[in-house]
Amino acid sequence: MRLGGFDFNPGLWPTLATLVLVPLLANLGVWQLERAAWKQALVDEHAENTRQPSIALADWLAGADRPQYHRVTARGRYDLDHQLLLDNSIHQGRAGYHVLTPLIRIDGGETVLVNRGWVPVGASRAQLPALPGPEDVVSVPALVTNPPEKRLRLDSVEEAHAGWPRVVQLIETELMEQQLGYALLPVVLLLDADATHGFARDWRPVYGTTPDKHRAYALQWFTLALLLALIYIGVNTRRVSNEQ
Repeated sequence: MRLGGFDFNPGLWPTLATLVLVPLLANLGVWQLERAAWKQALVDEHAENTRQPSIALADWLAGADRPQYHRVTARGRYDLDHQLLLDNSIHQGRAGYHVLTPLIRIDGGETVLVNRGWVPVGASRAQLPALPGPEDVVSVPALVTNPPEKRLRLDSVEEAHAGWPRVVQLIETELMEQQLGYALLPVVLLLDADATHGFARDWRPVYGTTPDKHRAYALQWFTLALLLALIYIGVNTRRVSNEQ
């Protein structure tokens, strides 16, 4: 194909490869932008709702919106005999558990799980960590959140610790209600960092890849798509002399 003083004559296989790879790379860039937008929405929601004044958990439950990451306060007594260890929890590069302690509310409402923070794995997984806590009625300042997304379950890990505290790999409200013997609210309270009856806490709306990193990855994919297209054009184009 003649384009002015240039002749564009690509081969079949380079053309097919380019037609496949360029859209694929561009779609990967679009996917990274979508991930960035989703995580940015979580960051913005967290920033907005944590600025609101704290309210009683009962008032939050009575509201119509029930915004996630709102500051709430709940009063009750910890069920220290029936605590849960959420497995596969990483903190500062170390493996461990998030401690989920049921809080039996004194207002008569449903019990709620309180994430009291992270504890490291012991010398072996057969040796579970000690989980001390106050036995009296406590006031729990926290952020109210939805349970974390479901992850891959390895049943053998949970079967090895059938007693209490019990190791779990995801939060399943109905199953936990059967194990505990009482109803649970379908939310989790993230204990404030200033509270004295918790463990290591570093609550963030986004863990792992941040929105900015997703945007950087998207730019890389778009750049690769553009470079591939330019290489395809450059390799298959040659200048034609006036004599030719």
